[in-house]
Amino acid sequence: MNNLHRQRIFNSMDKLIHYTNYTTLRNECIQRDMLSLDMVLRIESLAADETTRHKLMFEKITRRGPKAFNTLLDICQRNFPKAYAELNPSSNDQQMHSTLNPQRIRSVSCNVAPKPFLIRGALEIVDGKNYNFAAESVPEESKCTLQVHEDILPSFSVTLSSGPTTTHPKVPAYPMKSRNRGVAFIVNVITFVKDVHGKRNGADIDGQNLISLFQQLGFVVFYYENITMGDLKELFAKLKESDYLSCDCFAFYILSHGDHKKGSDFIYLHDNSILRVEDILTEFNTVNCTKLIRKPKLFFISICRGEQSDLGSFRLSTNTERDGMIDPRKQLPSNIATFCDMLVCYATVPGFAAHRDPSTGSWFVESMCRVWAEHAHDTDVEILMKLVGENAATYRTETAALQTICTEQRGFFKQLFLNPGYYERPEDTTA
Repeated sequence: MNNLHRQRIFNSMDKLIHYTNYTTLRNECIQRDMLSLDMVLRIESLAADETTRHKLMFEKITRRGPKAFNTLLDICQRNFPKAYAELNPSSNDQQMHSTLNPQRIRSVSCNVAPKPFLIRGALEIVDGKNYNFAAESVPEESKCTLQVHEDILPSFSVTLSSGPTTTHPKVPAYPMKSRNRGVAFIVNVITFVKDVHGKRNGADIDGQNLISLFQQLGFVVFYYENITMGDLKELFAKLKESDYLSCDCFAFYILSHGDHKKGSDFIYLHDNSILRVEDILTEFNTVNCTKLIRKPKLFFISICRGEQSDLGSFRLSTNTERDGMIDPRKQLPSNIATFCDMLVCYATVPGFAAHRDPSTGSWFVESMCRVWAEHAHDTDVEILMKLVGENAATYRTETAALQTICTEQRGFFKQLFLNPGYYERPEDTTA
């Protein structure tokens, strides 16, 4: 449900409660599969009086996916005319609520239809004028606005969680139950100055799929296309100074051309400057970003890490060493590691290329959106990425080349369940 419809429900809450009958609304929601019986029973266990239950039910409806507002409108039109008029006050609003346009492209492969809205970082209205952020004429101060991306109409739906998932008895889970669920910071480099690197055809589809995915997971999304090194540094500084990082989880996603040389991964930005993956991780470690201490940090690096096509060769590495250990009789110090609670996910392994379809986007993003949409409600992130890897491994190019995703954890010792749509305390759902 987009923010406009959600806010309309919250602004009209008292009238909606007055105009509707709780029992009828309850039964209609269950019958139309908008709410499960378990969800309703949980609401009723949290509140003894019907008014509070009524309010909690409307709040729950605002988190039941892109079809929820239309379903609520239909229920009200059939049973509660005054509530329907409140939610749908004019013909303009009538057109606005019909977000499920039958002419809109929908695909099981998570392809997003051509976007009718502005993409921040590509085009922005500044002082009443349109500016293309890739053009040299853009005012410098307008490039790096830290602004939450508007809600978009998704072309796939994330299955929502009906409650907290049971964790492994020996492995605790990161807290992921508050209203401030997370921040997703997405950088999508599609073109490059002077065409030094080829245009990444299909990358715009990846961007829209990722925006849709993280918004449905309850994350605040920042999305930027074709930014330079200076832009990125300024945005990082603004993000770390903001209150947005007072959240449960942080996700950083970058899509571009890249390479892997001498043990390091490099990413090319719009101005052809080179960004090291290690510099990204350093930017958000416990020394440089204290707001994220003990919080899960996810990094997704969708780049090539070489030029080889993976045709199925197999390699082994036996070059391992054991470092010294602290005396076990001494008490462990209470310091915290510089790099911890980090999970880094690459589209491919070092030395090999990552693949992208101009019409459907990259294999990595397409597989991730499909798997997370279906399984994020009851599966922890590390298992999700195993499923993503398994799915991506089924793709082949015309020359039978394949792709193997790669993950690295740095002190990521807990399970991470995203719990889309689930919030532990009723008071967390009112904002």
